[in-house]
Amino acid sequence: MIKTKIQTFLLKLGLIFLYLNYTNGCVSNKKLYTEIGCKPIYSNDSNSCPAAYDCEEVFSRPINKCYLNGNVYEPVERLSKTDSALNPCFSACFCDQKTYDNKTTTKFKCAKVECPSHFKRLRDPCYYQYDKDSCCEVKKYCPEEKAIGHECVHDNKVYKNGHRFYVGDNLRCVCSPEFNGTISDKSCREVGCSYEILYMENILSRGAPVYFKKVDGCPIEWLNPKYDAATTDEITSTSKSIGHNCKYGDLSISVGQNMTIGPQSDSDTYKTTCSCNIPPLITCIKVRK
Repeated sequence: MIKTKIQTFLLKLGLIFLYLNYTNGCVSNKKLYTEIGCKPIYSNDSNSCPAAYDCEEVFSRPINKCYLNGNVYEPVERLSKTDSALNPCFSACFCDQKTYDNKTTTKFKCAKVECPSHFKRLRDPCYYQYDKDSCCEVKKYCPEEKAIGHECVHDNKVYKNGHRFYVGDNLRCVCSPEFNGTISDKSCREVGCSYEILYMENILSRGAPVYFKKVDGCPIEWLNPKYDAATTDEITSTSKSIGHNCKYGDLSISVGQNMTIGPQSDSDTYKTTCSCNIPPLITCIKVRK
């Protein structure tokens, strides 16, 4: 019970910090590093934004177990109720261990929840209603003609009762009578990327997350140093020496230095720019030409 209360408090605290970062323009891999348990490092002349993250504790953990939200899971062990509730878009998750070609991997295996609303649109005036803690819609609602229902206003937009809306890329909220225009845990929750469930192999191998247009959301793909060979550009005057470098596989890259990933960096339709912004991982941004 005490542990659950502490986790609830930390979630509320995290919600506040996420909203503050959204409003103060702190752009980095904060979501990634925070989810996997890295610690922020601030430079002496820094503003409120971290200059790097200390992830050594994450990188040095035993690889024969699974890890989520600070909890350790043995092979075949299922997620706790608390961790399951924090990841509502996955079901039947358990720690899976397999050995192939003399290499043992241990990672979570889950079923992805498919929402009916993804496959069926409703005709007006009907719409789907949501709960902030659910992955999918909770019911279909068809108001009577000329019925006046509860509405919420945020960022000059009007939402009907049960409508889902987003604040930046980090917060997902639901319109309800409890929402008074202020961001709080009563109506909103953090939108996680489930890094520890989906991407730990990429992270531990020092892969590079690729984001579409901006780094605030979740990655659309990962570059793998085993298959996607990279070269570093020359160090320029914009490169910084803060005592921390990024790693792409075994390749070490200075802060501010760019990295080229063969033909993937510049295709006919997309341009991908990779650089060391916030160590220890490389950050890549993909945009349409």
